[in-house]
Amino acid sequence: MNSRQGGELRLDPITTADLPHIYRGLSDPEVIAHYGISYDSLTACEAQMAWYADLVRQGTGDWFLIRSQHTGLPMGAIGYNDADLQHRKAELGYWLYPEYWGKGVMGRALPLFLTHFYGTTTLHRLQALVEEPNVASARVLLGAGFRYEGTARECEWKGDQFISLQHYALLRSDQPGAR
Repeated sequence: MNSRQGGELRLDPITTADLPHIYRGLSDPEVIAHYGISYDSLTACEAQMAWYADLVRQGTGDWFLIRSQHTGLPMGAIGYNDADLQHRKAELGYWLYPEYWGKGVMGRALPLFLTHFYGTTTLHRLQALVEEPNVASARVLLGAGFRYEGTARECEWKGDQFISLQHYALLRSDQPGAR
């Protein structure tokens, strides 16, 4: 799969060589505070890399490293998984290194990703689950045209408490120029 480029960002397919970058994000306490996966060693994070490869091999997802177009430095990751071909839907996921928070990076990466997603799949619905206190993530989704569909209250156990998940979705027919 080729890189996707737009403006100052580039989305590169995640490969095994990206292990240190993925581990850096998925071991950062600030990143994992609102993310469902975390790792405490590079070796443990190899399971995540195998998961990315399995998604592509099975046709159930695709993940990308978000990079600066100018420097090539990694900034985070974005992708989809759990693609259900019968119902033509998948789940969106993303995260950024904390130094890129509040700078509009995900607001620029998400439209680039959506162009790829709807241009290369026949999937109709892309859904995202956001932990309730993550207001910034909800804003990014709404800014990209996702619609808020409701909150599943205290639906998961995380750490030592229940958390609520806000549900957002974007349909192929929501896209500009869609029929």
